[in-house]
Amino acid sequence: MTTILLNALSIMLVLFLALLLKKIRILHQKDGALTSKMVVYLTLPATILIGVNHTKLSNIFFILMFMGLFSNLLLVFLGKFIGRKATVEERGLYMFDLSGYNIGNFSIPFVSSFFPAAIPFLAMFDMGNSLMVTGTTQAIVELSSGRKKHGFILQEIFSVLFRNPPFVVYIFMFILAIFGLSFPDEWLIPIRPLANANTLLSIFTIGLFMEFRLPKGKLKLVLKILTWRYLLAFILASLVYFFLPFPAIIKEILLLIFFCPMSFLHMIQAIELGNDKALAGLTISLSMFISLILMSIIVIIL
Repeated sequence: MTTILLNALSIMLVLFLALLLKKIRILHQKDGALTSKMVVYLTLPATILIGVNHTKLSNIFFILMFMGLFSNLLLVFLGKFIGRKATVEERGLYMFDLSGYNIGNFSIPFVSSFFPAAIPFLAMFDMGNSLMVTGTTQAIVELSSGRKKHGFILQEIFSVLFRNPPFVVYIFMFILAIFGLSFPDEWLIPIRPLANANTLLSIFTIGLFMEFRLPKGKLKLVLKILTWRYLLAFILASLVYFFLPFPAIIKEILLLIFFCPMSFLHMIQAIELGNDKALAGLTISLSMFISLILMSIIVIIL
């Protein structure tokens, strides 16, 4: 328990350090673009490569991949229903913010700090999740709003996916696992420093991107979105924990995923739809703190 609390405290400390450096203008929000690229192109691929190496495929991995896709689809359409009386922009915000999981930049750093054996399971769920957050959810939102800026173009979605280094590593390691292949551990020693830096850089990047400004009259909307987000997470987690015949480790991982923060890509897509940057930024920033607390409690209890 002490280890878990210290890990959660270390994540919080890095978040506050990033916020402090931004507040005193040593760093700025735009610097997050650089650290984000380092995470996406260097540290996260290295973490996935090391964490997924030697993975033996089983039916549970394919089930997790499907769950990553299906849970997103379910939540997108629930978001549309819940926000049916709102404006087009606000309904889109519901659809974006009730779905999508920040696994690469939050869940993997959080879990790998005390439970690295869970990374292969997170990775398989994230393959289905990535297919949605990189473009499919945006296409559904645009089509339902009547604003077909991009629409559902499968080629475009796959183009985005295969320009995403973590997803490419997922696919590469998945193919190796199909054939029962893996890298000798000694070959991966040179990239271990990159993997070790992933938690720090990922959480620091999140801190740099955090926004705490709220447009006038939007507090009720933010609270409603956050309430629905975590209420639906609780319902999904309860269904998985009490009714599905998964091993205990899989149930715990799914609970952590369902309570993890919103996707940063969805924040960007919500702004493109016409939502205020401060509104979208505050909602996802608050979800970071809420998720950190809830995920820590889950690990302690289970």
